[in-house]
Amino acid sequence: MNEHIARLTSLLGANGVKVGEALRAYDEGFDHTNLTAEFAVLPQDTQQVADLLGYCNTAGLSIVPQGGRTGLSGAASSSAGQLILMMQAMAQIVAIDSVSQTVIVEAGCTLEALEAAVRAHGLTCGIDLGARGTATIGGMIATNAGGQEAFRFGPMRQRVLGLEVVLPDGRVLNDLTQVIKANGGYDVKQLFIGSEGTLGIITRACLRLAPYDGEAMTAFVAAGSLDGAIQLFRRLEAHTQGRLLRAEVMNAHHVQLSIKDHGEAALGKFAGESDCVIFEHTDASILEEELGRALEDGLVTDALLCKNEKERAAVWKIREDWAVDRAYPKGLWFDISVPLSGLGHYVEELAARVKSYDPAFQLFFIGHMGDGNLHVTINADHPTTDHYKPVSKLVYEGLNEIGGFFSAEHGIGVEKREALMAESDPVRLALMQDIKHLIDPKGIMNPNKVFQARMIGGNAA
Repeated sequence: MNEHIARLTSLLGANGVKVGEALRAYDEGFDHTNLTAEFAVLPQDTQQVADLLGYCNTAGLSIVPQGGRTGLSGAASSSAGQLILMMQAMAQIVAIDSVSQTVIVEAGCTLEALEAAVRAHGLTCGIDLGARGTATIGGMIATNAGGQEAFRFGPMRQRVLGLEVVLPDGRVLNDLTQVIKANGGYDVKQLFIGSEGTLGIITRACLRLAPYDGEAMTAFVAAGSLDGAIQLFRRLEAHTQGRLLRAEVMNAHHVQLSIKDHGEAALGKFAGESDCVIFEHTDASILEEELGRALEDGLVTDALLCKNEKERAAVWKIREDWAVDRAYPKGLWFDISVPLSGLGHYVEELAARVKSYDPAFQLFFIGHMGDGNLHVTINADHPTTDHYKPVSKLVYEGLNEIGGFFSAEHGIGVEKREALMAESDPVRLALMQDIKHLIDPKGIMNPNKVFQARMIGGNAA
């Protein structure tokens, strides 16, 4: 390892290599094993990344790429003998084209920083998520992040026009296309979107932007049922005047616990038996009118229109501050997609399956109702982590049959490798392994993430 450190220091400079205490000064993020390798590099530009990967490929040194370390599937976890590659030093916003509504940005730039920069041009990234201040653009592309606006603009896969990627052998793929229509055969860059760092290092990207819609009115709504909330969602979405920006759902257990934890007395009337939804719309009059209709039709049972930023912040805190983990630590979490037509029935059946499995287990969920993405946790007054396999079967039951998917926006990483093998088409899995072997024949890129592939050169690719 000392030999590696010396060589990499010569390539990147003393400030580009972090070892031991210097590395432990960094936030480990959501996974306590993210910094276990105790050996990290911070390249300054694409050439340094290319030199680094070329050396690691020759030396057989495994690389674990990391963005903001906000992922929940273990894709950034590391172990002794591996090299962590951090992208924070490559955070430049290279060019904003307000006419074409595109931006070229380095991979280490955070979503929050990029959004602030393009907002000054009257534009938006068209994607938002709770970890906006930490999540990096490269990490979001590598995990195909979705977030709160995916029902409008799609996940990162739909936001990317072009990529610059350093391959495991140090070659640089320059596919920084800046147009929507670029029909040149296989769209190779798509292989790296959602690959979780197993095929190469994303260094720069060209992203599509969208016009900024302006400030929105926020409503906190108690739903008569999920199906009723979905009807209201479609009504709001159908208006040509103004736009529906967000529709975030939380089940009753989550709302009850969060309101109590945060001491939000003003929201106490929502701590009942109803699931709740946050709607944000750019036209306050339309939102108020449709809420009135929905109350009359029994689609919702109560609603609060936020009068100021303080009320809005209190409402969003219920959604984004995960109080469940504090109240019931060491629970099980899942990230699934369900077609809206089957969402209400699926949740009802899942709650029954969980209660039948163990009456002490509670089902909590929050999610992006517009695209059917639910973040599900199963918690109790004692750890539930030992029950992962049987409970995962309860969660995944029936998803394939209704056209859903077991992994929505947080990727596979380590946590969902078994589920990938069990829930996916075998031909698709074989093609994935073939692609991995073709691009990373020595298996140095983020070993054992996504799936445990064939053994290559002493590494599990």
